[in-house]
Amino acid sequence: MRTFVHWFVCVIACLNGAMAHAVELVGQPQTSTTADAATIQWRTDVECGTRVQFGQKPEMLDRKAEGAVTSNHSIRLEGLSPGTRYYFSVGSARVRLGSGSFTTAGGAAGAAAPQPSLLRRVLNVITPDQKKETPAAGPAGVTVPPTRKTWGHMDSLQDHFDRHGGDFGSKSADDYAAKAWLFLQRARTENLPMKLDATDGTLRVFDPATRAFAAYNDKGMTKTFFKPDSPTYWQRQPGGAVKPGDLHFSHR
Repeated sequence: MRTFVHWFVCVIACLNGAMAHAVELVGQPQTSTTADAATIQWRTDVECGTRVQFGQKPEMLDRKAEGAVTSNHSIRLEGLSPGTRYYFSVGSARVRLGSGSFTTAGGAAGAAAPQPSLLRRVLNVITPDQKKETPAAGPAGVTVPPTRKTWGHMDSLQDHFDRHGGDFGSKSADDYAAKAWLFLQRARTENLPMKLDATDGTLRVFDPATRAFAAYNDKGMTKTFFKPDSPTYWQRQPGGAVKPGDLHFSHR
């Protein structure tokens, strides 16, 4: 009996120790949408449960979906309304790790003042009207390319701007995308810390002085740009250290 009690106490201690480790996001949640569905994907530094809470108001995430225990999380939300903005949080049953929003494509005929569809938002970025602000001007002699040539997935730009544009004082989605592109150029000139993930070609860049972090695809186009809250975020990012001279982006 004494042996059993000792074993039981050890098991409880181990479980408590495991749960004491704070689960953290690796990168930011990524979304893809159709007219009536959305897929949300994210990664955590350790395995944990999968839960998404969502709704049409950021203060009322009254619907949820759950998945398996893993470190590579993916949830598909179905039965959504076309042309509608949704807000969501990701995490597990124990902890909420991050949040975001997305807009489904399309729109019901005759709907009262619908949110702009995903297609419309993309077209607004690609072919902005004269009232939209122009992208940030680069340093002398540097011309910032059009947004469609610097941002990897145009359907994610507005969401990233909504959540992180304030980190850099950006006044528009174009301005935010331009600053992300300029950050990469400065990183290559100033030899900022870089990591290259050989599994998918993602380049991650960090500026210790400003805490700015960005990820770029193998074409040098931005995947995300923000200032992480965690002081150990950069250290936990995957990939091997590289120098600017080692970078060779594929052709667009």
